[in-house]
Amino acid sequence: MKIFRLHINLYLKDKIEMFLANSLLSKKILGNKRSIVFVRGITKKLIEHYGCDEKYPTDINSGNLGLGFIHYALILNCKPKRILCVGSQKGFIPSICSLACQENNFGCVDFIDVGYEFENLNYWPGISWWKMVDPNKHFSFLDINKYMTTYLTTTEQFVNKYQYKYQYIYINGDRSDKNVRSDFELFWPKLEKQGLMILHGFKKVDSNSRLPWFNPQKLFQNMEKKNKMTIILSHSSLCILQK
Repeated sequence: MKIFRLHINLYLKDKIEMFLANSLLSKKILGNKRSIVFVRGITKKLIEHYGCDEKYPTDINSGNLGLGFIHYALILNCKPKRILCVGSQKGFIPSICSLACQENNFGCVDFIDVGYEFENLNYWPGISWWKMVDPNKHFSFLDINKYMTTYLTTTEQFVNKYQYKYQYIYINGDRSDKNVRSDFELFWPKLEKQGLMILHGFKKVDSNSRLPWFNPQKLFQNMEKKNKMTIILSHSSLCILQK
């Protein structure tokens, strides 16, 4: 019974925190500098709404944003003017990047996803989410759409159409080794000097007819040893490169 009461109390506490942090009064008094990603009621709803890959070390019960905290901290400190996010099933990491811009009161996010589905044998992985929703409406939660523009296109088409330069790039679209390399080659020239490029890799060898998963170590073999690091987790890795 005590555990039940504790569960109810935490539930109510999260709801109250969510309401207070995201209320019109809070926005009016504090503006965008609200540090809302440290409010558990907010982070739990953030994970629920924008989803996340099951291999991220996130926890909806505790509101732990997992790798999202890394992106948030980097953007708060580096203060990039323009951020590029390539790929996301429901917008989890792009939403984190946008919230960091919101707190900085500076910067914007370009989000690219072509909306492929998982059944495409030449693509890793997809759920066709962006073909089923209005991206601007989906990202309206927490006013994320005010700092983000969504492009439903391939990376090749985007590069051919737009000439933007970036200070922060996150690549997590097609996770096949072949296509991550292709995205890297497309966007590395778009990264400004001292800018950061983050690549999400997986420690998994493909066992079926699909393309092999991205292996960051192979990509690093032909690169200079300085200004790069890999964070190895149980199921995945995060590769950070500075130009």
